[in-house]
Amino acid sequence: MAAETARSEWRTFFTACLRIRLSSQKFSSLLQAFEVKHPYLPSIALAKELLDAGCRDGGVDPRLPSYQEALLESKRVDLLSLLDSIQPAWPESGVALHPNLLDPQDAAKPSAQATILSLLTRKVANGFIKEDTELFVLLKHLIPWANHFPSSTTLGFLISAILSCPIAQEVLSSAKAKRIKASFGRVLTPLINNLSQTHIQLAGGLNYWQKHYQLQEDIPAEIDLLHGVDLGTVSFQESVLDNEPINTRAGLYIYLNAAVCVYPLILIRGNVPALVMDLILASFDILANAMYRTESAQTLAILRSFLVNKLPAFLTNYAAIIFAPLSIETCINQALLRVDPAAFPSFSQMFDLLGKNSILSEARQEFLFACALHQLIPEGSIEGLLGDVPMQSLPASGKYVKEELVAQCTANPARFEELIGELENMEGNAGEIAGALVENQPVYDEFGSVLLLVSTIRHRFDLDLLDLGILASGSFVSRYFGSACDSRGVDVLTAHENELLRGWIRGLFESEGINDELMSMCKPAEFHLLVATLFDQSVKACQTRVLTLETLTGGFEYLLEPFLLPSLSAGLTWFAHALWETKDPSPSIDTLIPALSVLIKPPPSMSSDSAAMHSTVLAIVAGSLEEALTHAQRVHKLRVDISPLIETLNAHIQQDNRKSRAYAELETWASAPPMGLQTALSNSVNGLLSWCLTESSGATASPPNYTHRLVRSCVQLLGAQATLKVLIDELMSRMSAGQEQSVDLLFDIVVNMVVAPQANATSTLKEVLKTQFQEANELSKTNADRARIIVRLHRRVENFSAASAHDVGGGMAMEVGDGGGMVLNDAAGITTTDLDDVLKHTEERFQRGDFLGGAGGDGFMAIG
Repeated sequence: MAAETARSEWRTFFTACLRIRLSSQKFSSLLQAFEVKHPYLPSIALAKELLDAGCRDGGVDPRLPSYQEALLESKRVDLLSLLDSIQPAWPESGVALHPNLLDPQDAAKPSAQATILSLLTRKVANGFIKEDTELFVLLKHLIPWANHFPSSTTLGFLISAILSCPIAQEVLSSAKAKRIKASFGRVLTPLINNLSQTHIQLAGGLNYWQKHYQLQEDIPAEIDLLHGVDLGTVSFQESVLDNEPINTRAGLYIYLNAAVCVYPLILIRGNVPALVMDLILASFDILANAMYRTESAQTLAILRSFLVNKLPAFLTNYAAIIFAPLSIETCINQALLRVDPAAFPSFSQMFDLLGKNSILSEARQEFLFACALHQLIPEGSIEGLLGDVPMQSLPASGKYVKEELVAQCTANPARFEELIGELENMEGNAGEIAGALVENQPVYDEFGSVLLLVSTIRHRFDLDLLDLGILASGSFVSRYFGSACDSRGVDVLTAHENELLRGWIRGLFESEGINDELMSMCKPAEFHLLVATLFDQSVKACQTRVLTLETLTGGFEYLLEPFLLPSLSAGLTWFAHALWETKDPSPSIDTLIPALSVLIKPPPSMSSDSAAMHSTVLAIVAGSLEEALTHAQRVHKLRVDISPLIETLNAHIQQDNRKSRAYAELETWASAPPMGLQTALSNSVNGLLSWCLTESSGATASPPNYTHRLVRSCVQLLGAQATLKVLIDELMSRMSAGQEQSVDLLFDIVVNMVVAPQANATSTLKEVLKTQFQEANELSKTNADRARIIVRLHRRVENFSAASAHDVGGGMAMEVGDGGGMVLNDAAGITTTDLDDVLKHTEERFQRGDFLGGAGGDGFMAIG
């Protein structure tokens, strides 16, 4: 009677918890309190009562597995109790039961048996079995299961998990396991044979363990259905099982952070609604992280512009493929609910002690209005999503359309200046503005602008030609970045190049000026490859008194015109090389410094667009040119005209403080005790994991301090192999401690670190991981746990890469630029690796003869 009362009370408790949908954490807490005041119930009885409560009306309650796992973790039930709780009534020996009991045809409606066997598989795969006795008893109880379900995939996965667990590898090779090996081997062979017809990889894995442990020797060929079947290399790698991957908030946060840090490419893949929400959330996270890390105002502006001007436009491509009951508005709302309110307060909360949170508060509102501008959400819903009365409205001019802007600029050239000023607005229109400005440019302007953009991105992200996708050594971009700053002797120039050189010298320094004839004769690419030689010959002409210094500097002023200004990127680099070669005394310094002064210190009359372009050029060359001028100052101690130039360049170096910041960061990481960079990386991984654990508990937390520069620095300084070792060590430590939830979350963190964009690395984390995966079979003989981690990690990385490759082939890529004008390119159009094709397109316009007016422009006005 007492036992029945106890059963009834526990059944009532389980039913109530399921009815009010308690989380597993709250269930565990209540379980402990309930047990204190209510009668004890044996393990098998407890498992059966929970099973009865969770299996009603012919279905399995979705919360049942998490409650069963809570009982396992609390040691109130064990694996055997759960297995016995679902054991059906066994018929006569050798009679197979219906396979759908364990392998239901409808995966959305699993049976209780399938649900619990999957739970057991996951627990065993994560090292839940600790004692050899527990292993032997579990194998013994699985013998009738294998006998009555000789073709079950679900059962096969559980058995594979048991045979590959650490304790199995310790004891199944010992003498005391001889009896259980013989008994289990007899039922394992039919299971392997049947699975070879339905799941060849699983059959191969089981076959590997059967031979590894010698569970049954000398299987007759006539009953061995695997005999002669090509399973490939039946190896340790194939025998390793894995859990279903978990997508964490930290994963996309890492990947997006790396894309901004290294180079501009982000892909959306897989479950569209979930990934739309994750991308919105990650965009807010990296903006908050940039503020917490006190990144530069330029970096904050870039990330804020991405959030407002790029992301909503990108999301319009996915709004139509999010189906009911979800919608793009629902995704936006759900993402904003998870945004940290401390980082992005409402306007009524923003007047806090930090002050600087006002920028983030504005970004939240700007994002919503940009979404409304792109018709992702109705304007009337903004107040509800914002949780406050909005302080702005949609732009009065509405959503811009590129073609309409082009027409406006053609009719009214002054509209160009207005649109350039609007590029920095956080309204969601910057993409259309940028597209209109690029479409409507004369050829020299367009070519120079594209080249300067490429040069800026290369400088900003420290990319080499391989990172840019430039593989052909003879392409223009390859030649430009390889040798455009080097002058060539007139004796090595072709006759055509010599003719162009003479034309530019006459155009710059003689009265005829730069005219249409010269521009029609010289392609933009030819001019940019000739600039260093033009500078060299011009300076030498001044030194030999062929040109006066006044004529030289006056001619160089023409190069400050917008259509020629991008050429100074290579030209000023030539000046830096020339300064390193000066000696004291040297007459060349008397020519170099005045000429350089004209190019570095622009006249007050320079237009705003020219001034912005000039500032961009100086940001690219300031570092190398400042070093060369400092050298010249040491050599020519009496010159007083060098210091002002250094001061001008220092202003641009301070604006672009990435290098000095990188040195400071590196020093901090390298001094982290006890192992410097390794410790810093480990601490960063732990911070991300703690964030994930907080998120998984239902609480909200600010994103941790993170920059992908740390991973990149570790790869560059320690090597990819040492860096990967740190990441795998973190997985190992949690696996050894039995922290199953942490292991699943940590896998997603490590996977995203491995696959994230990585520039200028001789050996990538992915390549090293592939090598270690290939060697896992050998490693398993000495360290099976580590080998399993490597196999699981490699599988997830390969799955990620395969999904990304599939999406690139069929769809959309998002490019994160350095400013507000960021454009979405369809995969069928021009991509980031087609830089030469972009410039070639401009050259084709040149050859068609529309180089003067651009796309309906007013033509090129001769200078002179």
